[in-house]
Amino acid sequence: MHLGIIMDGNRRWAKAKLLPTIMWHKAWFENAVKIIGYAGKNWDISHLTLWALSKENLIKREPEELSGIIKLIEKLADLLPEMQENNIKFETIWDIEKLPQTSQIILQKVKDQTKNNSGMVLIAALVYSGQDEIIRWIKKMTSLWVNIDDLDEKWFKQFLDTGRFPSPDLIIRTGWDMRHSGFMLYESDYSEYYFSEKFWPDFDEFELKKAIHCFQWAKRNFWK
Repeated sequence: MHLGIIMDGNRRWAKAKLLPTIMWHKAWFENAVKIIGYAGKNWDISHLTLWALSKENLIKREPEELSGIIKLIEKLADLLPEMQENNIKFETIWDIEKLPQTSQIILQKVKDQTKNNSGMVLIAALVYSGQDEIIRWIKKMTSLWVNIDDLDEKWFKQFLDTGRFPSPDLIIRTGWDMRHSGFMLYESDYSEYYFSEKFWPDFDEFELKKAIHCFQWAKRNFWK
């Protein structure tokens, strides 16, 4: 199963607890680490995609808050021993070249050192926008002078950033907002959705279990 998670509600979590907005950073990262470990050990999850930073976040967030998010992304290097122990392969999707060079080097290091692992694939969606992914695909296509008559769904997908991964089976959004915000816009045509009322820092193993059980009960005919 490919599980995607939109980790939403972090700032609202901090506000509800009367904490400075910037305080959610640590809770966001620590909960992500917990869920990665639980998903990798307890469920038949082949791919886990976490939406860690949107393109809009990169543009609109205050510099201090954005700096805190990027520092946490760079802390992925601290998880290398755990990834190696649990045979986790690390990948990134979308436009990481818009991140600071130091971040790019750290992310590439983690990818290189886990590339031969054969367990769960952990995918960090960084500087991501579903619409932007499609626009960038069109730019690739026009540069290749593709014959438009050759274009079909399978051919289209192979040029997307996510083309080398299976489509998501289940997408979870925390924080109770019932929208997809363009997450895996093209790939999610047959994904099941689970909207959790819990803010991301409060999203725990029990809530993940509930979401997966709902998915398991879903009748998925795949157009048949």
